[in-house]
Amino acid sequence: MPHDGTIGSLVGKLDALRIECPDCKRSGRYHVAKLVEEHGPGYRLTDWLSERTRDCPNKQASGVTRACGAIMPDLSGLR
Repeated sequence: MPHDGTIGSLVGKLDALRIECPDCKRSGRYHVAKLVEEHGPGYRLTDWLSERTRDCPNKQASGVTRACGAIMPDLSGLR
């Protein structure tokens, strides 16, 4: 399955998905099989990342210059 932005498209390509924020230094590692079990294969990675970072202090701050900097690895090369 080509990478289509869903958790299910990572199955067989990654064992774990790592996210990190260079701004606040928070990071996490999440097993793909467990993500599929919890959210289903069609769950969008962007929605999942937004959910995982909802308690980010930078996301809660007011102003245009402060925002959550959490990133996932570049997944565009997955086949």
